[in-house]
Amino acid sequence: MRRNLVEKKLDELFDVRSGDFHATKELDPGRTPLVSCGDTTNGLVGYFNIPAEKIYKRSITVAYNGQPLTAKFHSYRFGAKDDVAVLIPRNPMKDTTLLYVAALLNRMTWRYSYNRKCFREKLRAVSISVPVTKRNGKQIIDEKTISQLFPSDFRSFIPRRSNTGPIKVPRLRWRTFTMLEIFDIERGDFHSIDDLDPGGYITVSRVSDDNGVVGSFDRPENAKVYERGQITVSTVGGDAFVQLDEFIATDNVIICTPKKQLRTTTLFFLVFMLNRQKWRYSYGRQCYRTKLERARFYLPVTPNDDLDEESIRRIVEQTSYWPKVRRCFDGTRRSRK
Repeated sequence: MRRNLVEKKLDELFDVRSGDFHATKELDPGRTPLVSCGDTTNGLVGYFNIPAEKIYKRSITVAYNGQPLTAKFHSYRFGAKDDVAVLIPRNPMKDTTLLYVAALLNRMTWRYSYNRKCFREKLRAVSISVPVTKRNGKQIIDEKTISQLFPSDFRSFIPRRSNTGPIKVPRLRWRTFTMLEIFDIERGDFHSIDDLDPGGYITVSRVSDDNGVVGSFDRPENAKVYERGQITVSTVGGDAFVQLDEFIATDNVIICTPKKQLRTTTLFFLVFMLNRQKWRYSYGRQCYRTKLERARFYLPVTPNDDLDEESIRRIVEQTSYWPKVRRCFDGTRRSRK
């Protein structure tokens, strides 16, 4: 699909405001969702009585704290804490266009970190590439082209309400682990994919989406083929993934190989714990091997202080996504051997 892409500053497209509330103690309980900078549950903090003049709808929130620039689209009425910006369209936009803009911003989170935040004035100057067309001699966003990028209507992207209720966490003992207690760590084997021919080896690089996979290529000479079940971490944004198939990796990826065989549920729990810390990293503060080796996190343990994989399994298998993950691991293994 041919698209006439033009760079637009956010301030051209949106009224960029900061949220209104610093602490939830300012508010009484109510029925309006309050959004913060968190990366889960679309940033929801809780439900409060929000004054009418401070309620937004069909807007995008962008995190100042946590992982700066993390963007969420809200099609419903909501209030906002002051650790997010609220992007209010200057002209009416379709839901698919707002979702598209949020996706463009999320692809740029690697530029920022907790030490390099993107507050309102900096955010106003952030540019995104959008398809444009002309109407009555005026350049406008080509929303028809954007809507064609989506495989279905907007509602198909809204998760179905779960009937399972909240995840039940057993009473646990926890202790601090270092990365090197659990993993052997090494960097990938080659620098660039530009000179590689298309091939049959799944290739992992530093990107933050598609499980870190950038395509399938021929294996460079002396590059190692890693078994599935490894954890990869991008040096740029600290994004961690469990690899579901055998793969090769560029040298801006850290490969974490468990020192002993771990359950699949444990691997995904460890990835969750690693991704909880990725706000520490950015392009200007990359997560190289020596830095990752110093990472620490709390994990549940048995009375003997061993990793409590059974309790981890009970937690992970309650999540809504687990059946899909299990099918990937139980299915046919893609291998070059």
